[in-house]
Amino acid sequence: MSLRLSHTTWDALDPYTIAEFWRELMGWEITEPDAYEPGSDECYLVTPHGYTVLFYRVPDAKTVKNRAHMDLAVEGGSTRDAEVERARGMGAAMVDDRRADLGWAVMADPEGNEFCILDIGD
Repeated sequence: MSLRLSHTTWDALDPYTIAEFWRELMGWEITEPDAYEPGSDECYLVTPHGYTVLFYRVPDAKTVKNRAHMDLAVEGGSTRDAEVERARGMGAAMVDDRRADLGWAVMADPEGNEFCILDIGD
């Protein structure tokens, strides 16, 4: 018997808005354009490597720290600090700035889902 990872699901109060944040931040593609619109209960995005992320409507807001999160590495000649500022400009919040001692910034998307921007380069 074997399994493969189909996709990762992120709970969201507003799947479209959160998917749009991640699509803009990461440059991911919309996989189901007919269902990708404001008010949708689920919005799928796919990474350049073919991995799918689903944003799925739930009735309750996030209340505690995520048990899992995305760690994002800087690519394409950008810097960690530039990407932190770009994420902030898109509505992300700084949760824990560990750039000086550990090399990463813990951020949160507009619904509070944590992610880290790392300084490990290409």
